[in-house]
Amino acid sequence: MEFAIGLVLYRPEPALFARLEIISRRGYHIYVFDNSPESTNRADSELAGRASVTYMTAGKNVGLGFAISAICATAYMKGHERLLFLDQDTGITEQTLDYVRDRVVQHRDVVERDYAAIVFKSEGGTGSDILEVDFTISSGSLFALRALQEIGWHNHTYFVDCVDYEFSLNARHKGYKLGVVHETPGFDHVSEQPDQALHLLGKRLLVRRYSARRIRDALSGYVRLIAGCMAAFRILDAYLMTRSLSIYIAGQVLARVAIKSSNV
Repeated sequence: MEFAIGLVLYRPEPALFARLEIISRRGYHIYVFDNSPESTNRADSELAGRASVTYMTAGKNVGLGFAISAICATAYMKGHERLLFLDQDTGITEQTLDYVRDRVVQHRDVVERDYAAIVFKSEGGTGSDILEVDFTISSGSLFALRALQEIGWHNHTYFVDCVDYEFSLNARHKGYKLGVVHETPGFDHVSEQPDQALHLLGKRLLVRRYSARRIRDALSGYVRLIAGCMAAFRILDAYLMTRSLSIYIAGQVLARVAIKSSNV
């Protein structure tokens, strides 16, 4: 059971193009949506002419919700059943691709019948079983495109934050499951991230200071999700979203404290 690969670009680093070579060499079709075409001429020139790449752009940054939706819908219309979405700074190897393929084949019946998305992670858990979860993140998610079409794709009105939460809520509302597979080899979602390590109560936390604009966008998204859950009497989901919002706020406070302390 093969799949396509999808990425959303925004001023990507050179390491991305080496990964695209790995993916292309293994025969996977790549769907790319460029949210910074004015500053990524290399992406245009290196990718747009390749038969293994479908390159898309709106000529400006239209956000993550629109871009993922465009990638998935285009892949579906071209006959792909599944798409593995990766952030541009998510590291993978050939072994990663083989592992994803093998796990899906191993659990073929349940995957085809039940799951809208299965996210692959390197850390946590044991074994290669699919564990059911309430929410998935976008990067590392293997999307079932027919399920996404029924759900209505990703919501265009979420620019960055809460895109994955809103998708997860809609998928479960439609009766689909969400899963996670741990210990994926070669999968690296940390090394190229601009996070800062913070040690608190014996634990190592990775935090990142976001701009005021992005924080406002995130808070607006959380409020919309919580209000929607309450209106639909989905009290548990409202609680989970409220808890996630609290963690987000705490993370931004810690990020500012950590960065301020490091500059003293």
